[in-house]
Amino acid sequence: MRIKITLSTDKSGIIDFNYQHQIQGLIYSFLSSSDPDYSSWLHEQGFVYDKDKRFKLFVFSGITFNAPIKINCSNSSNGSSGLNGLNRLNGFFFEASPINPFTLSFQIASPVHQFIQHLIEGIFKEGREIKLGRQALQVYRVETLPDPLGRTGLNRSNSSSSSIGLSGLNGLIALNGLNSLLMKPLESPIFVKKPMPEGERDIYLFPGDENHEELLNQNLIHKYTTLYGKPYKGEPLKFDFRFEQFEHLKRLEPLERLERFNLLERFKRFKSFKVFKNGKITGEIKGTLQPFTVSGSEELIRVGLDCGFGQNNSMGCGYVEVVRKTV
Repeated sequence: MRIKITLSTDKSGIIDFNYQHQIQGLIYSFLSSSDPDYSSWLHEQGFVYDKDKRFKLFVFSGITFNAPIKINCSNSSNGSSGLNGLNRLNGFFFEASPINPFTLSFQIASPVHQFIQHLIEGIFKEGREIKLGRQALQVYRVETLPDPLGRTGLNRSNSSSSSIGLSGLNGLIALNGLNSLLMKPLESPIFVKKPMPEGERDIYLFPGDENHEELLNQNLIHKYTTLYGKPYKGEPLKFDFRFEQFEHLKRLEPLERLERFNLLERFKRFKSFKVFKNGKITGEIKGTLQPFTVSGSEELIRVGLDCGFGQNNSMGCGYVEVVRKTV
């Protein structure tokens, strides 16, 4: 199930660039308000695949800002746009007032009913005012989102044809034929880390690197086994991250661009992501926000949509939206 949470404020403010750990903390706070034991168990242990691998089996998106924002950097001229001392802080600056409140939203997905139940109960027990980092906000709306694959999933008939279009990309055509979906990360980079011997530097893989697709599939299969308690017996998914397939997007008008970013820059863009533990930066990981097409087993695709593609899902990585599907 997918939940969308919309937050609002009537005062100008700023959201930190690295807000993912703050959203993660907010989610655990909601869970704790409903059931402290469940929140603690999920945070400290989670669902065990084997002794060295555990999953939280939830994923959340990046933030969608529902009004113009400005990038505040202390070492750039854009910083002068801030108000009331906010110009000295780095982050996404926004303006708001009682007659023109500012709203932002993010989405959460999980196939675990208990998680969703505690999340929703906790949101309403927590009260309407919360904090995201230093920014005070109110819970404005909580809503469930439609199943991205539809109530009955993908239509497997070769004789029928259907499609859905989201995010202003109605003109796109998914590739690879039957059961092919075009997806994009919702400000939620996909991370794939190559297994390395203990003590050696982490190596992150990107589309086109050897083993990138294999490790994406391996991660999904491990989640499937953990979630359903049985081995996955189907074929692996086929991913296509090739940039050439999106070349025609250069013709799109500005209003059709993804979240105010130039499409060509965005497809090439990799994201560096700081890792926090106990309020301190403990490392940095690197992933990609590049859209992709995927085809194959519906049940394995659904695991990716519900639990996240790639690694570090409970840190806000690997949440993707279906842009279009063709069958």
